This record gives sequence, structure tokens and C-alpha cells, in this order.
Amino acid sequence: MPTATRGGAALILLGALLAQAPLAGTAAAYQPRDPAYRSTNGNTPAAQPSLAPTAAPTGAPTGTPTAVPTDTPTIPPEPDPTAVDDRPEPAAHSWSELAQQVQQTSPNDLMLRVSTAEQAAQVMRCFKLDEENYCLGLGFVDKMPSGAQISAAVTESPSDDATAGRASSSASGKVGEVGEVGVEQGIATGDQSPAVFVTERAAMPKALRIAAELEEMQTAWDGRDKARSLRLMDASSTANGTPGTTGTPTSPPSAPSTPGAPGTPGAPSTPGTPGTPPRTPEPTRSTPSAPSTPVVSKPLPSSAYIMKGFEVSQEKGYWCGPATFQSIDWADDKQKDTQASWAKDLGSTSSGTGISSMVKQTNLKTKWDIAAGTYIVQNVSGWNSQKFLAVHQKHLGDAAPAPVIEHVQLLKRYFPYLAFNHSGHYQVGRGYDMKNGTIGIFEVFNERRFNSRGNTTNGPKNIPASAMFNATLANSFKNIGL
Repeated sequence: MPTATRGGAALILLGALLAQAPLAGTAAAYQPRDPAYRSTNGNTPAAQPSLAPTAAPTGAPTGTPTAVPTDTPTIPPEPDPTAVDDRPEPAAHSWSELAQQVQQTSPNDLMLRVSTAEQAAQVMRCFKLDEENYCLGLGFVDKMPSGAQISAAVTESPSDDATAGRASSSASGKVGEVGEVGVEQGIATGDQSPAVFVTERAAMPKALRIAAELEEMQTAWDGRDKARSLRLMDASSTANGTPGTTGTPTSPPSAPSTPGAPGTPGAPSTPGTPGTPPRTPEPTRSTPSAPSTPVVSKPLPSSAYIMKGFEVSQEKGYWCGPATFQSIDWADDKQKDTQASWAKDLGSTSSGTGISSMVKQTNLKTKWDIAAGTYIVQNVSGWNSQKFLAVHQKHLGDAAPAPVIEHVQLLKRYFPYLAFNHSGHYQVGRGYDMKNGTIGIFEVFNERRFNSRGNTTNGPKNIPASAMFNATLANSFKNIGL
């Protein structure tokens, strides 16, 4: 090889060696200081897991965060055992459905360990029988009351006026005078107040309470058709003395034959035999239907009275229920059973007699229900005095008259023959007079018998219908039996 060529090759090799020297130093500068991490061959070792804590991510997590467990476990709150479900029950369309609702909603003993006002909404529950509303204790109602309204009816005192009158009369020193502003409070004559009704039902063992509720609801179920007729009864139709008279509408006349509509092609005719003229159909003569005669109920008499000679007087201050029922039963079978026997059958106590028991025994022990249909407890708070009188006319003036179980507050303002105000009370509704606007009753309470300063008050009476209606509304139950 020539000398010049060998010299050039040596220079090239020397330049290459000098170029690699800084790279080796740079690689050594990036080696870790810990000898354990140095590589003998100059290669970088594989990354080892770090023992330092990892910094928390700064970005928002994309998944659902996991709940942090606490030392005390969270327990969902249990339902309040005394809470009242104020939602109405669905309409029952059979007795089995209704009986099931009554049993399922009957409160347990724990739920009844509350005040009387709170017990009321649980004891006096309401149900829908087809289209009719019925509340235990209250009877059939036009509008379903709320639990708060039922509680208010139980806690209100219908004798507040009487109590105020007693205080006023005591201040004036004049007691029992006719026409005075203050009237002395007399005795409790024997109806059962709503508070007593609720307390007695709540004190029953659950099995007995359900049995009593089913018994009351069975009567209501059997009498729901009567309740419907009373609800639909139009008081304005009684202006002529015939409540609920309606005529059957006549059938519309037969519609004449209607020609085909213009532009609508008729059915193609079938070609006849050649040479035979087409037959012309004979015109059909439509026979007009005989107009139906409207069926009009026979007008009810303008006045009527029943049970003449069957008035009685209650033997104990709280036996207006047994006395009223004694009169009703005596007029039915002409056998005068004792008031003591009826007090036993009615379950009467010194706290009074329940109207549900009065209705029940009328259906069981008399034949009045055959004449007037199943007796029911009917609330009248949605009526007016005209309808109240019209219902008496319908019940007492038709072909099968029957008495009404009047349920009033016995106050002097409504019954001026009294010397004092008294409590809730039963009377026998036995007649009416549409011309004079009065309702005939048997008063079974003789004030003189229990108070020497009282008046002789028992016997037949004629009371203005407006006074009877308002006396019924003054009673906390606001109902009658018919």
C-alpha cells in the first residue's frame, strides 16, 4: 500500500476513537449513584418498584366511589306502629272483599296505645261498598271524611252549649225557667258518645273487635242499596209531596226508512228474464209503536202517623235506647218485653247504647226491616232539613211504613217542652205532616221522673222538621237509623 494511503487511514481511525470518548463519559454520568444499580456492562437495569407512597391523582375519578365503612352500621328506621294510613281502601264489590279489607286494616293492640283522638281514626275506619261510603260508628256518609275530621268529631263536646247554659244560669241564680238564656244541664239520658264508642272498641281484644266490625259491616253491606237510594234522592222533587217520583221515559218512535245517501251507488239489480217486466216492490207500511205510558208512583200522603198507643217511658236515666227499642218492638209483635231484657240485648251500659246495636236488633228481632228494607245507620251531615223531612215521608208514608230511630242532642232550644238540657238521646220517629212541616215522635224521656224540678216530657210530640234536623246535627254522630 502506498505511504499516503496508509497515513489517511490512520487519521480516520484516530478521529473515530476520539469521537467515542465523550459518549462513554456522558453515559457514565447518567448511571445511579447506588452501586447496586450500576451495570457492569454499561446497560441500564430494569426499573424496580418504588417504596415511596404514590401521590393521589389530581383528576376526578371516573368510576363510582366506594363508600367508606363506618364503625356504626346504618339501620333503616322502622315504621311507626301508631301511624295511621289515611289512604282510602279500594271499592269492595263483594262481601268477601269487604271482609278482607276490614280484617287487614283492623289495628293491633300496639297501635291503639295512643290517645282517644288518635284511636278514633283507627277504630272508625271508612270503606267503599260499591259506590257508597261507610265509616264504622258513623254509618253511610255522602263524602268520605279524613282521619283528622273523625278525630275532631270524637273530641268535640256536643254539650258545650248546655255547659255554658248551666254556668250562665248559676250566675244569674235562675235555673230551669222557660225562656231564660241560661239553661241548667240535666242528666245523660243514654246514647253512646263517639269517645265512649272508640274507647270500648279499642279496649276489646283484637279478635272480638274484628268480630264486632264485621257484624256492623255485614249490616251495611246488606243495606247499601237503601243508602244509594237515599244519596240519590232529590229533595227538590218533594215539593208536591211525592219524594223521588220519576216517570219512565217513553220509547222513541220508530225511525222512518232512510233513502240512500247521494252519490252512494245502490246494489246492482239482478237482471230479470228477458221479456218480463221488472217487479215493483210493494211499499211497506210501518206500524207505529204504541207509546208507553209513564209509570208514576202513587203520591204519598201529606201526613201519616203509625204506632198509636205504643209510647213508653224510660225506666233508668241512661235507658233511652232500651225504651226506644221497647216501643218499636212492642208495636211490631204486640208483645211488650221489658226494658231490662232489651238493655241486655243492646249491650247498654251506664255509658249508653250504640246506634249500631239499635239497628242490628231492629233487623234481628223485628219485622220492620221486611217492610222498609234492611235498617242502616245513615249520616245526615250532608243533608238539609227539606231532605230530612222528605226521607221521613218516604219511610213512614209508603205502603209499608216503618219507624225511624231518631238520634238527637236533647237540648231545650230544639225541644221546648224540656226544663233542662240533656245529652245525646234516642226517640221513636213515628210520623210527619208536610203541610205543617213537622215530624211526629215518641219522647221516651220523662224529665220529672228523674228531677223533681223537671217537666213531664214523655209521650207523643210534633217537632218542626228544622228543629229535629238541627238537633240531629248537634249530636256528634249526626246520624239516624232507618
